[in-house]
Amino acid sequence: MDAALRERFGVEGQWGLWQEHTVRWAECDIYAHVNHAAYLTLFEDMRIEWWVGAGGAFSPTAPGPVVGSLEVKYHKPGHFRDKVLLTVRTASFRRTSFVHQYGMWREGDGLLCSARALCVVIDNATGQKAEIDDAMRQLMAERDGAVAEV
Repeated sequence: MDAALRERFGVEGQWGLWQEHTVRWAECDIYAHVNHAAYLTLFEDMRIEWWVGAGGAFSPTAPGPVVGSLEVKYHKPGHFRDKVLLTVRTASFRRTSFVHQYGMWREGDGLLCSARALCVVIDNATGQKAEIDDAMRQLMAERDGAVAEV
């Protein structure tokens, strides 16, 4: 992320992946506030982009992430047609799980919403936990600044 984009949205910290977005009416309630479920859907979209971009896949025979727990903090209300930047990064990882952090930053105003998800990698064929491969662990550490936990 370059300095101009960081300044435009008031972004803090290192983020592995980001995407600009304009809030759509379908993501809002009757008062034109971003609906709480829409934040989670947008963060889910970022998780999918992150996983696929990191070499993961979604199929019945490939391991993939499932959300084990989720925590959301609403800092300021978002509104219809807000220009926002969605961000995701891996904060930490273990053998079969990782923690993602998400942010939604409004142009000229900073952080609107943040979230933290514990994701567990599951072997879709067996339903059992699966190890995160070395290449993905390396990407988590190098691109996102993630810390390996014991």
